Amino acid sequence: MHNLIPTLDIKEKSFHGTLAVGGLAGIVEGSIQYGQLTLHTVFPGMMLTLIGAFLGGFTGFFLKDLFRTLRGRKPYRGVNNDGWTMGAFLGTMVGTLLQVAASTDGANLVIGSIVGAYFGAACGAFPDEFITPILLRMRATKHEHTPTKRRQLL
Repeated sequence: MHNLIPTLDIKEKSFHGTLAVGGLAGIVEGSIQYGQLTLHTVFPGMMLTLIGAFLGGFTGFFLKDLFRTLRGRKPYRGVNNDGWTMGAFLGTMVGTLLQVAASTDGANLVIGSIVGAYFGAACGAFPDEFITPILLRMRATKHEHTPTKRRQLL
């Protein structure tokens, strides 16, 4: 059964987490605005948060390439993009929580998730070339300590 359902990597988990937090922010903000549970505000919350994360990642990679070329180095071409997706997820969480804390009535949660995703992705794009090798090393050491019999059962 474990072979039928693939295991998600950190980029996919962060992407789904960003969508989930943006969607929940959309539900809560729409429910506050209309006074009843609204599920039609999930999609706009998710998409606006995802657009903010994409633009933040683009901005981060653009600035990273700009600074690298100004120093005479080759531009970095992200292959795995683990850094900006992890940063977007963390930024979405922090931005939404800060908006909840700053707002007296809990409004504009989607704005908090968009701005958080933008800045999180932009900041996560800078260490992107170092994050993927660290994650691969962590995965390799995790599997080294697992007994072989248990790995065969899974």
